[in-house]
Amino acid sequence: MPVAEERDLMLDVAISYYLDDKSKVEIASQLGLSRFKVARLLEQARDDGLVRITIVDGVIRGPLSEQLAQHLQLDRVIIVAGAADEAENREALAQAAASFIRRSLHPGGVFGFSWGRTLSRIGEFIEILPASTLVALTGSVGTDITQSPVEVLRGIAGHSPMRTMTIFAPLLVESASTAEALRRDPAIASVLATYQHLDLAVVSVGSWDPPITQLMDSLSDSERAELDRAGARAELVGIFVRDDGRPIDADLTRRRIAISAEQLIAVPQVLAVAGGVEKVPAIAAVARSRIINALITDERTARSLLKLEPVPPGPRQLPAEASD
Repeated sequence: MPVAEERDLMLDVAISYYLDDKSKVEIASQLGLSRFKVARLLEQARDDGLVRITIVDGVIRGPLSEQLAQHLQLDRVIIVAGAADEAENREALAQAAASFIRRSLHPGGVFGFSWGRTLSRIGEFIEILPASTLVALTGSVGTDITQSPVEVLRGIAGHSPMRTMTIFAPLLVESASTAEALRRDPAIASVLATYQHLDLAVVSVGSWDPPITQLMDSLSDSERAELDRAGARAELVGIFVRDDGRPIDADLTRRRIAISAEQLIAVPQVLAVAGGVEKVPAIAAVARSRIINALITDERTARSLLKLEPVPPGPRQLPAEASD
Protein backbone atom coordinates (compact mmCIF):
# COMPACT_ATOMS: atom_id res chain seq x y z
CA MET A 1 0.00 0.00 0.00
CA PRO A 2 1.40 3.48 -0.88
CA VAL A 3 2.63 5.52 2.07
CA ALA A 4 -0.06 8.20 1.67
CA GLU A 5 -2.84 5.59 1.64
CA GLU A 6 -1.36 3.86 4.69
CA ARG A 7 -1.29 7.18 6.53
CA ASP A 8 -4.92 7.93 5.60
CA LEU A 9 -5.91 4.48 6.81
CA MET A 10 -4.12 5.07 10.12
CA LEU A 11 -6.00 8.34 10.56
CA ASP A 12 -9.35 6.69 9.79
CA VAL A 13 -8.66 3.95 12.31
CA ALA A 14 -7.43 6.40 14.97
CA ILE A 15 -10.42 8.74 14.56
CA SER A 16 -12.84 5.83 14.77
CA TYR A 17 -11.16 4.42 17.87
CA TYR A 18 -10.26 7.52 19.86
CA LEU A 19 -12.93 10.03 18.82
CA ASP A 20 -15.91 7.91 17.70
CA ASP A 21 -15.39 5.41 20.55
CA LYS A 22 -15.69 2.37 18.27
CA SER A 23 -14.18 -0.94 19.27
CA LYS A 24 -11.36 -2.56 17.33
CA VAL A 25 -13.79 -5.29 16.21
CA GLU A 26 -16.24 -2.67 14.86
CA ILE A 27 -13.46 -0.83 13.03
CA ALA A 28 -12.12 -4.05 11.54
CA SER A 29 -15.57 -4.97 10.25
CA GLN A 30 -16.22 -1.48 8.89
CA LEU A 31 -12.91 -1.22 7.02
CA GLY A 32 -12.51 -4.85 6.01
CA LEU A 33 -9.41 -5.37 8.14
CA SER A 34 -8.35 -7.92 10.69
CA ARG A 35 -8.54 -6.96 14.36
CA PHE A 36 -4.77 -7.41 14.59
CA LYS A 37 -4.24 -5.02 11.65
CA VAL A 38 -6.35 -2.40 13.46
CA ALA A 39 -4.26 -2.82 16.62
CA ARG A 40 -1.05 -2.47 14.63
CA LEU A 41 -2.30 0.68 12.88
CA LEU A 42 -3.24 2.26 16.22
CA GLU A 43 0.19 1.50 17.63
CA GLN A 44 1.90 2.85 14.51
CA ALA A 45 -0.23 6.03 14.64
CA ARG A 46 1.05 6.69 18.17
CA ASP A 47 4.66 5.89 17.24
CA ASP A 48 4.53 8.19 14.19
CA GLY A 49 3.04 11.04 16.18
CA LEU A 50 -0.32 11.06 14.38
CA VAL A 51 -1.92 10.34 17.74
CA ARG A 52 -0.76 12.01 20.93
CA ILE A 53 -2.32 10.83 24.15
CA THR A 54 -2.64 13.38 26.93
CA ILE A 55 -3.39 12.14 30.44
CA VAL A 56 -5.13 14.30 33.06
CA ASP A 57 -1.85 15.98 34.02
CA GLY A 58 -1.41 17.26 30.45
CA VAL A 59 1.66 15.13 29.75
CA ILE A 60 2.29 14.22 26.11
CA ARG A 61 3.02 10.53 25.61
CA GLY A 62 5.07 9.58 22.59
CA PRO A 63 8.54 9.62 21.04
CA LEU A 64 9.19 13.35 21.56
CA SER A 65 10.20 12.87 25.20
CA GLU A 66 12.65 10.10 24.32
CA GLN A 67 14.09 12.17 21.46
CA LEU A 68 14.71 15.16 23.70
CA ALA A 69 16.14 13.03 26.51
CA GLN A 70 18.68 11.58 24.08
CA HIS A 71 19.34 15.01 22.54
CA LEU A 72 20.13 16.55 25.95
CA GLN A 73 21.70 13.41 27.47
CA LEU A 74 19.12 13.29 30.26
CA ASP A 75 17.74 10.24 32.00
CA ARG A 76 14.16 11.42 31.73
CA VAL A 77 12.14 14.15 30.01
CA ILE A 78 8.46 14.88 30.58
CA ILE A 79 6.71 17.15 28.09
CA VAL A 80 3.38 18.86 28.65
CA ALA A 81 1.17 20.31 25.95
CA GLY A 82 1.53 23.71 27.57
CA ALA A 83 -0.29 26.88 26.55
CA ALA A 84 0.41 30.17 24.82
CA ASP A 85 -0.53 32.02 28.02
CA GLU A 86 2.49 32.15 30.33
CA ALA A 87 0.49 31.63 33.53
CA GLU A 88 -1.36 28.63 32.06
CA ASN A 89 1.95 27.19 30.85
CA ARG A 90 3.43 27.46 34.35
CA GLU A 91 0.34 25.73 35.73
CA ALA A 92 0.75 22.82 33.33
CA LEU A 93 4.44 22.48 34.25
CA ALA A 94 3.65 22.63 37.97
CA GLN A 95 0.97 19.96 37.62
CA ALA A 96 3.37 17.62 35.82
CA ALA A 97 6.03 18.31 38.45
CA ALA A 98 3.54 17.49 41.21
CA SER A 99 2.82 14.14 39.56
CA PHE A 100 6.56 13.42 39.28
CA ILE A 101 7.10 14.32 42.95
CA ARG A 102 4.18 12.17 44.15
CA ARG A 103 5.74 9.17 42.42
CA SER A 104 9.25 9.96 43.68
CA LEU A 105 8.63 10.71 47.34
CA HIS A 106 8.94 7.79 49.73
CA PRO A 107 8.80 7.53 53.52
CA GLY A 108 11.98 8.79 55.14
CA GLY A 109 13.31 10.39 51.97
CA VAL A 110 15.04 13.78 51.72
CA PHE A 111 13.93 16.09 48.92
CA GLY A 112 15.21 19.56 48.05
CA PHE A 113 13.52 22.48 46.30
CA SER A 114 14.64 25.85 44.98
CA TRP A 115 12.30 28.76 44.26
CA GLY A 116 10.32 30.31 41.41
CA ARG A 117 6.86 31.10 40.07
CA THR A 118 6.35 27.60 38.66
CA LEU A 119 7.68 25.70 41.68
CA SER A 120 5.52 27.78 44.03
CA ARG A 121 2.41 26.36 42.31
CA ILE A 122 3.34 22.68 42.73
CA GLY A 123 1.62 22.49 46.10
CA GLU A 124 -1.75 23.27 44.46
CA PHE A 125 -1.68 19.82 42.86
CA ILE A 126 -0.41 17.76 45.79
CA GLU A 127 -2.49 16.36 48.64
CA ILE A 128 -1.20 13.90 51.24
CA LEU A 129 2.41 12.74 50.89
CA PRO A 130 4.39 10.17 52.89
CA ALA A 131 6.39 11.32 55.91
CA SER A 132 9.68 12.68 54.61
CA THR A 133 11.95 15.71 54.79
CA LEU A 134 11.68 18.75 52.51
CA VAL A 135 14.74 20.98 52.34
CA ALA A 136 15.30 24.45 50.90
CA LEU A 137 18.22 24.38 48.47
CA THR A 138 18.91 28.09 48.86
CA GLY A 139 18.30 31.08 51.03
CA SER A 140 15.55 33.52 50.08
CA VAL A 141 15.56 35.63 46.93
CA GLY A 142 14.10 39.11 46.71
CA THR A 143 11.15 40.31 48.79
CA ASP A 144 8.30 38.30 47.25
CA ILE A 145 7.66 35.55 49.81
CA THR A 146 5.17 33.82 47.48
CA GLN A 147 8.04 32.75 45.19
CA SER A 148 10.56 31.87 47.90
CA PRO A 149 11.77 28.41 48.97
CA VAL A 150 9.74 28.89 52.17
CA GLU A 151 6.51 29.15 50.19
CA VAL A 152 7.46 26.25 47.91
CA LEU A 153 8.04 23.97 50.92
CA ARG A 154 4.90 25.19 52.68
CA GLY A 155 2.75 24.50 49.64
CA ILE A 156 4.14 21.01 49.04
CA ALA A 157 4.07 19.95 52.68
CA GLY A 158 0.41 21.03 53.04
CA HIS A 159 -1.27 18.79 55.58
CA SER A 160 1.22 15.94 55.10
CA PRO A 161 3.43 14.66 57.95
CA MET A 162 6.47 16.46 56.57
CA ARG A 163 9.57 17.84 58.21
CA THR A 164 10.61 21.09 56.49
CA MET A 165 14.05 22.65 56.75
CA THR A 166 14.44 26.23 55.55
CA ILE A 167 17.36 28.64 55.40
CA PHE A 168 16.29 31.88 57.08
CA ALA A 169 18.88 34.00 55.31
CA PRO A 170 19.23 35.54 51.84
CA LEU A 171 20.65 33.50 49.00
CA LEU A 172 23.20 36.26 48.38
CA VAL A 173 24.60 38.07 51.41
CA GLU A 174 26.79 41.16 51.63
CA SER A 175 30.21 39.54 51.55
CA ALA A 176 32.07 36.24 51.40
CA SER A 177 33.02 36.59 55.07
CA THR A 178 29.36 37.08 56.03
CA ALA A 179 28.41 33.99 54.03
CA GLU A 180 31.12 31.96 55.72
CA ALA A 181 29.93 33.06 59.16
CA LEU A 182 26.29 32.26 58.34
CA ARG A 183 27.20 28.80 57.09
CA ARG A 184 28.62 28.09 60.56
CA ASP A 185 25.37 29.14 62.25
CA PRO A 186 23.92 25.92 63.77
CA ALA A 187 20.44 26.39 62.26
CA ILE A 188 21.81 27.02 58.76
CA ALA A 189 24.55 24.42 59.08
CA SER A 190 21.93 21.76 59.89
CA VAL A 191 20.16 22.49 56.60
CA LEU A 192 23.37 22.50 54.58
CA ALA A 193 24.35 19.16 56.12
CA THR A 194 21.24 17.48 54.67
CA TYR A 195 22.36 18.12 51.08
CA GLN A 196 24.57 15.05 51.08
CA HIS A 197 21.49 12.93 51.82
CA LEU A 198 19.17 14.29 49.11
CA ASP A 199 17.25 11.73 47.05
CA LEU A 200 15.76 14.33 44.68
CA ALA A 201 16.37 18.01 43.99
CA VAL A 202 13.80 20.09 42.08
CA VAL A 203 15.09 23.33 40.57
CA SER A 204 13.96 26.12 38.31
CA VAL A 205 16.11 27.52 35.49
CA GLY A 206 16.77 31.21 35.13
CA SER A 207 17.98 32.84 31.93
CA TRP A 208 20.72 35.45 32.14
CA ASP A 209 20.57 36.34 28.44
CA PRO A 210 17.79 37.09 27.72
CA PRO A 211 17.25 38.27 31.32
CA ILE A 212 14.58 36.07 32.94
CA THR A 213 15.81 35.56 36.48
CA GLN A 214 14.78 36.85 39.89
CA LEU A 215 18.44 37.34 40.76
CA MET A 216 18.91 40.26 38.37
CA ASP A 217 17.77 42.83 40.94
CA SER A 218 19.95 41.27 43.65
CA LEU A 219 23.20 42.03 41.83
CA SER A 220 25.23 45.21 41.52
CA ASP A 221 26.15 46.77 38.19
CA SER A 222 29.70 45.50 38.54
CA GLU A 223 28.51 41.95 39.24
CA ARG A 224 26.22 42.00 36.21
CA ALA A 225 29.11 43.25 34.10
CA GLU A 226 31.34 40.45 35.44
CA LEU A 227 28.77 37.83 34.47
CA ASP A 228 28.32 39.40 31.04
CA ARG A 229 32.08 39.29 30.44
CA ALA A 230 32.19 35.66 31.57
CA GLY A 231 29.49 34.71 29.06
CA ALA A 232 26.74 33.78 31.51
CA ARG A 233 23.75 32.12 29.87
CA ALA A 234 21.78 30.42 32.62
CA GLU A 235 21.35 30.26 36.36
CA LEU A 236 20.04 27.64 38.77
CA VAL A 237 20.11 27.95 42.58
CA GLY A 238 22.45 30.93 42.11
CA ILE A 239 24.96 28.93 40.05
CA PHE A 240 25.74 30.67 36.75
CA VAL A 241 26.80 28.65 33.69
CA ARG A 242 28.00 29.45 30.20
CA ASP A 243 26.52 28.16 26.93
CA ASP A 244 28.79 25.12 27.10
CA GLY A 245 27.64 24.36 30.65
CA ARG A 246 30.83 25.41 32.45
CA PRO A 247 30.14 27.03 35.84
CA ILE A 248 31.34 30.60 36.29
CA ASP A 249 33.54 31.20 39.29
CA ALA A 250 32.39 34.79 39.86
CA ASP A 251 32.99 36.71 43.06
CA LEU A 252 29.29 36.59 43.91
CA THR A 253 29.37 32.78 44.12
CA ARG A 254 31.31 33.12 47.37
CA ARG A 255 28.39 35.10 48.80
CA ARG A 256 25.89 32.29 48.20
CA ILE A 257 24.02 30.51 50.98
CA ALA A 258 22.89 27.49 48.99
CA ILE A 259 23.73 24.04 47.75
CA SER A 260 26.95 23.95 45.73
CA ALA A 261 27.30 22.71 42.16
CA GLU A 262 29.40 19.79 43.42
CA GLN A 263 26.74 18.80 45.96
CA LEU A 264 23.93 19.18 43.44
CA ILE A 265 25.51 17.01 40.76
CA ALA A 266 25.96 14.26 43.39
CA VAL A 267 22.19 14.07 43.98
CA PRO A 268 20.76 10.95 42.28
CA GLN A 269 17.89 12.86 40.65
CA VAL A 270 17.99 16.57 39.79
CA LEU A 271 14.80 17.66 38.07
CA ALA A 272 14.61 21.00 36.27
CA VAL A 273 11.12 22.42 35.72
CA ALA A 274 11.32 25.10 33.03
CA GLY A 275 9.45 26.20 29.94
CA GLY A 276 9.04 29.03 27.47
CA VAL A 277 10.97 29.44 24.23
CA GLU A 278 12.82 32.44 25.65
CA LYS A 279 14.52 30.05 28.08
CA VAL A 280 15.63 27.53 25.43
CA PRO A 281 19.32 28.61 25.40
CA ALA A 282 19.38 28.60 29.21
CA ILE A 283 17.82 25.13 29.49
CA ALA A 284 20.32 23.79 26.94
CA ALA A 285 23.22 25.34 28.89
CA VAL A 286 22.03 23.75 32.13
CA ALA A 287 21.74 20.37 30.40
CA ARG A 288 25.34 20.74 29.16
CA SER A 289 26.44 21.40 32.74
CA ARG A 290 25.34 17.81 33.57
CA ILE A 291 23.93 19.10 36.87
CA ILE A 292 20.39 18.09 35.93
CA ASN A 293 19.43 14.64 34.71
CA ALA A 294 15.66 15.13 34.31
CA LEU A 295 13.52 17.87 32.77
CA ILE A 296 9.87 18.87 32.67
CA THR A 297 9.09 21.34 29.89
CA ASP A 298 6.39 22.24 27.36
CA GLU A 299 6.06 21.07 23.77
CA ARG A 300 7.07 24.33 22.07
CA THR A 301 10.19 24.55 24.20
CA ALA A 302 10.99 20.87 23.58
CA ARG A 303 10.81 21.27 19.81
CA SER A 304 12.98 24.40 19.97
CA LEU A 305 15.57 22.55 22.07
CA LEU A 306 15.75 19.83 19.43
CA LYS A 307 16.87 22.44 16.89
CA LEU A 308 20.03 23.20 18.89
CA GLU A 309 23.24 21.20 18.79
CA PRO A 310 22.88 17.98 20.82
CA VAL A 311 24.68 17.55 24.12
CA PRO A 312 27.57 15.13 23.53
CA PRO A 313 27.55 11.85 25.47
CA GLY A 314 29.67 11.78 28.59
CA PRO A 315 29.77 11.07 32.31
CA ARG A 316 27.66 13.08 34.74
CA GLN A 317 30.32 15.42 36.03
CA LEU A 318 30.83 19.16 36.00
CA PRO A 319 32.63 20.59 32.97
CA ALA A 320 35.99 22.09 33.84
CA GLU A 321 35.82 25.71 34.92
CA ALA A 322 37.52 28.20 32.65
CA SER A 323 40.03 30.67 33.98
CA ASP A 324 39.30 34.10 32.56
